[in-house]
Amino acid sequence: MALRGLQGGNYGALIAAAWSGSGKTVLACALIRALVRSGLRVAPFKVGPDYIDPGFLETAAGRPCYNLDSFFCPGEALLQSFARGMRGAEVAVVEGVMGLYDGIGGTVRASTAEVAKILGLPVVLILPARSLSTTAAALVKGLVEFEPGLRFRGLILNGVGSSKHERLLRRALASVEVPVVGVVPREETFQLPSRHLGLVQAEEISLEEKLELWAERIKDYVDLPALFEPLDLSLPSADKPFPRKRVVAVARDEAFSFYYRENLDLLAEAGAELVFFSPLRDSLPQKTEALYLGGGYPELFAETLSRRDDLRAAIRRLIREGCPVLAECGGFMFLLEAIEHQGKAYPMMGALPGLAVMDRRLRSLGYREVRFRPEAPPSLRGALARGHEFRYSRLLKGYLHGLEVKDAEGQPVETYGWARGQVLASYIHFHFASAPEVVAHLMS
Repeated sequence: MALRGLQGGNYGALIAAAWSGSGKTVLACALIRALVRSGLRVAPFKVGPDYIDPGFLETAAGRPCYNLDSFFCPGEALLQSFARGMRGAEVAVVEGVMGLYDGIGGTVRASTAEVAKILGLPVVLILPARSLSTTAAALVKGLVEFEPGLRFRGLILNGVGSSKHERLLRRALASVEVPVVGVVPREETFQLPSRHLGLVQAEEISLEEKLELWAERIKDYVDLPALFEPLDLSLPSADKPFPRKRVVAVARDEAFSFYYRENLDLLAEAGAELVFFSPLRDSLPQKTEALYLGGGYPELFAETLSRRDDLRAAIRRLIREGCPVLAECGGFMFLLEAIEHQGKAYPMMGALPGLAVMDRRLRSLGYREVRFRPEAPPSLRGALARGHEFRYSRLLKGYLHGLEVKDAEGQPVETYGWARGQVLASYIHFHFASAPEVVAHLMS
């Protein structure tokens, strides 16, 4: 089937790997851009709670990337997430997370494999080929047979060193039923820079040039039409008419960019008029009635943020007047008295007590379940919400007011946050599909 055979239909594939660092993001971006260049409307998706990879996939596709997470959105809710992202698209390209079966607590719960099974997507398995020959067959056979019910569409061998290396791999894999549909050579072209929270953000590098080069090269290495199957899904409608009820100011720039796309959709459907602004450069939007400060890298821009006296005064005034506020991770740090980065403390908004100190080592990572205590904002009291935490900072003289936090296995977690008055601020990124009360908080 030529690529034009995908036009006018609904096709999809899930790009998975045996382990992290296998090249999923780069190859998914290359595939997406190659499909777009052929005239197809491609819907990009990312499995799991990641905020950085979706930026690359979104740029490659030229349309929003949606997260598919079966911890946040189990069962039917996951289908709804998929439906949102597929609106107006012909082909779905889903990038997996970590290794194919890596889920919560040593299980397949919330893994790439679980998402593939719920959505009925065929799996295209990327195998990092460096230093492998016959063992590749054992690895692939184990992955294919581990979980019944998964459909494997093909293998992409990534990082193949030579034509001889390719022959050895193909000979070894001849005993495996899954066909080799791509062989990508080991070369510098398919690389991306990274830092402490993952890849450097898409907007910080000259990504367009890379995408065009990847798209051109990938056509020579991968049988693109062979990757996709028709989607056998009756997708629930994600279209709703909704009125405009409230102006919600959303911080979005180089320092604050970690948002789940579906969160913004759910706010809009609840009646929010989303007005984006840059805390690095802009004033608070006029007529702001609620404030959403997402995560990101405020520590990298701490000096600039520390000089925003006008914004500091405006945000503190909003809080005094009872404006609903949601601040997640970097946004929480922004509301504190200061951020200490590389040994120097920079004043922040001073709307909440505390000093955030950046560390070189990871301080906390994982899914979170939050129960809101009676002192939390009225619309949140007693509610249960799900989110994710990933941070390299800690809070001196830390506190946790108005929230009880556990991990996905129900164990208490040491973290920091504030849920009092009309302010919900913590290190946790909430997914609104699992936390409608958080939407209600911003719209209250």
